[in-house]
Amino acid sequence: MLLKFIMLPLVGALIGWVTNVLAIKLIFRPYEPIKIPLTNSYVQGLIPKRRDELAINIGRTVEENLLSVEDILANIKNPELKRKMAEAIVSVAGKKIQEKIPPFIKATFGELIMDYLNNQLKNEIDDVLDDFLDKLGQEAKNEIHLGKMVEERIEQFDLAEIEALIVGIASKELKHIEILGGVLGFVVGIFQALILVAVGQ
Repeated sequence: MLLKFIMLPLVGALIGWVTNVLAIKLIFRPYEPIKIPLTNSYVQGLIPKRRDELAINIGRTVEENLLSVEDILANIKNPELKRKMAEAIVSVAGKKIQEKIPPFIKATFGELIMDYLNNQLKNEIDDVLDDFLDKLGQEAKNEIHLGKMVEERIEQFDLAEIEALIVGIASKELKHIEILGGVLGFVVGIFQALILVAVGQ
């Protein structure tokens, strides 16, 4: 009787732990369908089997709830970034113009010309940049589909990379699930032993 009371919880813990370990493995493996002998059934990991569907849903979720083209454009249009863009454009344009001014004009009027052009560029750049970003935004909304990009990127991932990524992120939680399986199996084993004791076996 004592042996049963010891063995049942231990066996239950082992079964619970092994079951959860296998369940976690079956999320990822096997990568390719494997036929079960004597049946017409195949076994394949959940993520490999549903990867296309997962990719579509993740892409849709990213685009609709996490990040949209409008969000990216809003960040591009923030005043600080626009100021830096304007400064960079004025600087590059100024250097290019200076390179094109003939030496004999540069020696006499170069500084006056550059001051005038720099002032004109600084005065006009904000409006030009706003127009450019508005047009870019319209084009981006029509041409850029973030959901499709995410979907295609996930489909290009190697299955081993996806497994390593998920396990790397959730390794602690997955380990807790394995241990929980053992604990629950141990508890069930204790109840079974108590029932056997109660019925006198």
